[in-house]
Amino acid sequence: MPVLLAVFFSMILLMSTVQASEPIVVLTYGESRGDSGAALDEYNSHPLLENQNLYKAHQVLKDETLGHVMEQYYGGSGLNMKFVEIAILHFNRSAFVRGNPNFLYAGKTLHLPSVNQIRDLITGKKSSDNISPKNGTRNEIFFFGG
Repeated sequence: MPVLLAVFFSMILLMSTVQASEPIVVLTYGESRGDSGAALDEYNSHPLLENQNLYKAHQVLKDETLGHVMEQYYGGSGLNMKFVEIAILHFNRSAFVRGNPNFLYAGKTLHLPSVNQIRDLITGKKSSDNISPKNGTRNEIFFFGG
């Protein structure tokens, strides 16, 4: 709170001495919060970031959306939710009507990928196992014949 008051008073002082036609924005980083006075990093305490190999399984409920599931498991992690959505769709094609993330089948079990699985998918790196834990299908296409 003292940091905010200092910023507020410095803005008033600056505005009283300078006539600006544009609004002034002051950003403060590394602000101390809490009783301990230590800076808190809200993203470091997320379970998926503490163990980057941690993946989850989720049973889809009636009227549940992919957005609800992502918020429940990945909310507050700092991950880009578009990448998370693509990764969930990649690992769970059969859980969506025609592969559309807006239409999720109730009763399906979703494989919610770990941070490392999402990273490997984005970078195109082959993970140590190419088998999805959910259904045992391979993520490779084989061609046979001449």
